[in-house]
Amino acid sequence: MIAQHMMAFFWGVCLLTLGWMTYGEASIPENLDKSIDELKVYYIKDDRELHNAHPVFLRFLKDIKVNLEEPEQNLLMSIIMDTYSRIFTRMEKDSQDEATKERLAHVQEHLKKLQENYFPGKSAELKTYAETLWAIKEDDPVVQRKALFELKRIYREATQLRNLKNKERRRRQVKITKSKSLNRS
Repeated sequence: MIAQHMMAFFWGVCLLTLGWMTYGEASIPENLDKSIDELKVYYIKDDRELHNAHPVFLRFLKDIKVNLEEPEQNLLMSIIMDTYSRIFTRMEKDSQDEATKERLAHVQEHLKKLQENYFPGKSAELKTYAETLWAIKEDDPVVQRKALFELKRIYREATQLRNLKNKERRRRQVKITKSKSLNRS
């Protein structure tokens, strides 16, 4: 009996691992996967720089999934996709090799489709707003005075948004609690 349980556990682990591997491989089209691998061969010569404990994008993945809600996740992922596009555009301009330029264009095409299909909406507009806000010169005395002049209204708006978000959260919690109690009945 114990041997049967152990065998079932073993096969369960194998199937689960195979499922993870299949999911990871299936999420990237084969031709894109090949282009990325060929670009890695062309560009990556020194592995020491890659493994210096300072990833460019991977450090955001955990935070995205844990700390942000779906709309915020979509916005951040859209910004990451856009950053990749800018990086690959620069690499394409700098490259002398035509085959490499074609691969970079191919990867960019897939990134653009991914961004359009899975992260649509107002993320480009929100990104523009964010860039405009980040460009504000906080050492400019006129900007400082205007900011002070506008602060009360901005503070009220932020408070209203927070209150609205809290109301929605409470409403969802009540809905979940009611559905759980109905299921128990």
